[in-house]
Amino acid sequence: MNAVDLLLLFPNNRPRAYGSLGTDIAAVTPPVQLGLLAAYARQQGLAVELLDADAEGIRPDQVAGRVGESVPALVIVGTDQVNSGDVTKMQAAGETVRAIHKLAPGIPVLLDGVVPSAYPERILRDEEADFVCCGESYAPVTALAKWLKANGRDKRPAAGEIPGIWSRAGDDVAAGGRAPMFADVERLPDAAWDLMPPTRYRAHHWHCFDRLNARSPYGAIYTNHGCPYNCSYCSVNVVAGRPNLRLRSADRVLGELETLVEKHGVRNVRILDNVFTANTERVEEICDRIIAKGWDLNFWAYAHVSSIRSPDMLQKLHKAGVRWLAYGFESANARVRGSVNKKTTGDATDRVIGWTRDADISIVGNFIFGLPEDDLGSMQESFDMAKTYQFEWANFYCAMAYPGTRLYDELVAQGVSMPTAWSAYGHYSRDSRPLSTKHVDWKEVVRFRDAAFQEYYEAPAYQAMVAKRFGPEAAAFVRRILEHPIQRDFT
Repeated sequence: MNAVDLLLLFPNNRPRAYGSLGTDIAAVTPPVQLGLLAAYARQQGLAVELLDADAEGIRPDQVAGRVGESVPALVIVGTDQVNSGDVTKMQAAGETVRAIHKLAPGIPVLLDGVVPSAYPERILRDEEADFVCCGESYAPVTALAKWLKANGRDKRPAAGEIPGIWSRAGDDVAAGGRAPMFADVERLPDAAWDLMPPTRYRAHHWHCFDRLNARSPYGAIYTNHGCPYNCSYCSVNVVAGRPNLRLRSADRVLGELETLVEKHGVRNVRILDNVFTANTERVEEICDRIIAKGWDLNFWAYAHVSSIRSPDMLQKLHKAGVRWLAYGFESANARVRGSVNKKTTGDATDRVIGWTRDADISIVGNFIFGLPEDDLGSMQESFDMAKTYQFEWANFYCAMAYPGTRLYDELVAQGVSMPTAWSAYGHYSRDSRPLSTKHVDWKEVVRFRDAAFQEYYEAPAYQAMVAKRFGPEAAAFVRRILEHPIQRDFT
């Protein structure tokens, strides 16, 4: 690496998060949030590099060695802002910060992501970072890198001089408030795909059940930023600071897709939007333009049941290449859903599932066991729902109160004990420590979840469905996954 102004790091927590599944089964996803920051900083005249330690499989000490070679004005250790991966990456992020301070002293490090944004002073002190960004980091981080270039790496801007930038000098913390939300996302350039070559990344296995030997190259793209919903257990709006929905124009979306498809040879694409289907007219415009291109693509996206208002949208999504939609059903029990502000009805859910299947789009059903009002009966209701519909893939999660969410803050205020290790927020980690409910201890929730996963995927009916729909290789791949049972410390 040549000397740079800004070095962006994506830390490696793969072994801890996925165990033996991390080598060749779990996806390797591009850190698009850092790719956007890199592109914005370059647009502002900075020399930028991006080091994806997760994709390269390198340890914190190896990362620190690379930092020492590049001698940047500022290092950003960024965690995933798309979903809960941000929290599970915090342990690797802290280890990386400390390794840099030890092996490349004098180079300042900033932590960026959901948890740093939610608790900037705590993270500065606990993780020994020099800086934290509270709020969306495009403008604040770029301004800080320029400030450090002009004033020296060992200097610190005054408190509040750069909105959103908090700094630490020894035990002294200078507060920086919250950076304003980056409202006009049209001003953001496309992600820096030259710094994240799609051949380095690998799609989710289920996303490629019909093409398991072609999971790479892999790309991911936003068509909108933010989420208009306000679920108490979700962390997606923590960085922006409030529920929001900011749309990219169809021109911008098609332009970035063209880069991925025609320059990088990508066919498998994740749409990163928290709710891709939120605006019907815009979705149809994007689909029409993708169809006109004649690309043969394999998209997956998140959708909210309430945003699917007719079967026509789903038919058009399929024609554009959307082969998978992931729905957050969370719970089959209305009382449990209501306790976390999830307002979908059973009738609407049933209708949308039918429309999705009629459109020949495969479904990822997402379920959460252990929400505050859950008991063993309601968890069984949710599992029975998954088995009844026999979704092509189902994710069974244990309820976590992620730092930064409203649920976390409410439970802390009630005196509920929270995990002390970041890794304990991982669904597949050995020391996973989800919530107890009002009725069920957390260990029982984990046991229920792990048993449900095993039962669902080893069921002969499921195996037969997958083999018929995607081919025998897909069913064999699922059986491979079952050969790697999750190891839990408490059992």
